[in-house]
Amino acid sequence: MRAVNRWVVAAVVLVVVVAVVGTLVRPTARAARTSHGAIAPVSTATLVCPSVTGGPGGANTQMTVATASARTLSKVSYLQLAPGPGAKSGTLSPRPTAVVTANAPGGAVAVTAVGPDAGTLGASQVTLTPSGIHRALSDTACTAPATDWWFAGGDGRIGTTDLIVISNPGDAGANLALSLWSEKGPLSPPNADSINVAPHSSILLHASDFAPDMPTLALHVHANSGTVATAVLDLRTSGVRPVGVDWIPPTTPPATSALVTGYVAGAALNVLYLANPGDRDATVSLRVVTNTRNFQPAGQQTVVVPAGHTTVVDLTQAVAGEVAGVEASSDVAVVAQGLTLMRAARAFPDYAWLAAQPALAAPAVLAANTAPFGQHVSLVLTAPRGQAKVAVRNASGAQATVTVGAGRTSSVDLSALLHAGAAGPGPIELTPLGSEPVYVVRTLYASGAHGPLLAAEMPTVLPPATVLPPVVPDLRAATR
Repeated sequence: MRAVNRWVVAAVVLVVVVAVVGTLVRPTARAARTSHGAIAPVSTATLVCPSVTGGPGGANTQMTVATASARTLSKVSYLQLAPGPGAKSGTLSPRPTAVVTANAPGGAVAVTAVGPDAGTLGASQVTLTPSGIHRALSDTACTAPATDWWFAGGDGRIGTTDLIVISNPGDAGANLALSLWSEKGPLSPPNADSINVAPHSSILLHASDFAPDMPTLALHVHANSGTVATAVLDLRTSGVRPVGVDWIPPTTPPATSALVTGYVAGAALNVLYLANPGDRDATVSLRVVTNTRNFQPAGQQTVVVPAGHTTVVDLTQAVAGEVAGVEASSDVAVVAQGLTLMRAARAFPDYAWLAAQPALAAPAVLAANTAPFGQHVSLVLTAPRGQAKVAVRNASGAQATVTVGAGRTSSVDLSALLHAGAAGPGPIELTPLGSEPVYVVRTLYASGAHGPLLAAEMPTVLPPATVLPPVVPDLRAATR
């Protein structure tokens, strides 16, 4: 009996050895052929609109929530980020858009999409104030929470009210720090290095409280914990006369190159704001890119921005009323932002803030594309290097390709491009074609009863799906 047992054990050992050897010497090509990676689509997306509000002068805000997909986003909710239990909330079903209009005082709103098409979510807020001290058209894209936000061109002087809106849509509190720079150098205001924002709430700060009577401000908001969405509303008056209102869009972090586009044809003022948050002086080379040429502006080929300082460059004469973009190249990382202003005789002006932005490298969405009174909605595109192409498509299926010449800036009527009717083109998706860099801004313009109305918005790049690595079975793991 013992001999039999020994024989059985030996046979089992032999089988195991053969199996292990077979596993070790088996070609891996079959495993590679049968294993596939997966793509996990974005299943949840949240965007924050900084101030969905209305008020004096007939002001009303339209929050447009849209999908770049032909399908309907079935699970979209919104929540007013206000302390206390009275915060407004609701659900939306964009087909392809859903609009919430506010005519009474409101505040920041978080919009959340859940489901397989959540990654196609876009949202914009457009405010029209037809009369009163803050008569203007303002526009901004609703943004996803992040840890860092940069702005240049704010102002703490009398006659300008810059409101900093910081929102926390998360379930945990956020703590943040503000850093500011001015034409006179870095600022060290008290109580700026540890500001708390409760969950599902927003706070409103005045730039003048941190930089009283200081022009040409640059601002960095850094979340020490949590993530926040930050926006800056710029309101300007001259005595009792309105000068304009617009959101200063977040701009790219400090870099040695930046491009700001969206300077509109016929503008009465075109300026570029530069900030150097570093500890070495920056020498910045400028190049203007218009519809007819690209060149270094005479007398402004280079601009020196001292360490820790900001400066403003008036490019009105250089741009000469053309549609344009401005490219800045520096030996030290700087922050760039632009402003373009329209003015008519014996009428009130209005302006639009422009941000430096990365070249369009992935699909992006613009949710709201209807100008007041059914007037002008345009795309401004700059190709600073070679010829570039951008595919433009709306949710109804209309599509076209825009070609921008090498070293040129083009303006395209969006409604005409997509053969849109009186309702406008609706939400659009922009997709770059080819490898040449291209930069895009959407502008809204109307000739109002009391003067021009102007606003601009940078497209929101859609979040990419997550590519999961392939899973390869490996039996050797059991032998280790």
